[in-house]
Amino acid sequence: MAHLADAIAFVRVSQRSLSNLDVAYEEESFLRKGLASLDAVYTEIDMASIALSKPVRR
Repeated sequence: MAHLADAIAFVRVSQRSLSNLDVAYEEESFLRKGLASLDAVYTEIDMASIALSKPVRR
């Protein structure tokens, strides 16, 4: 999970840098979509790991 979080952070910094440039609108848009997808995957993995770590009740 730490590697995925690091990758998201690197992409987020790149997106913020591009957001300051008027000429990179399309690239920034793609980065925003990619970040949203990465965040969704990260959340799904996180939620699944939490669910797996809970004891099973019978």
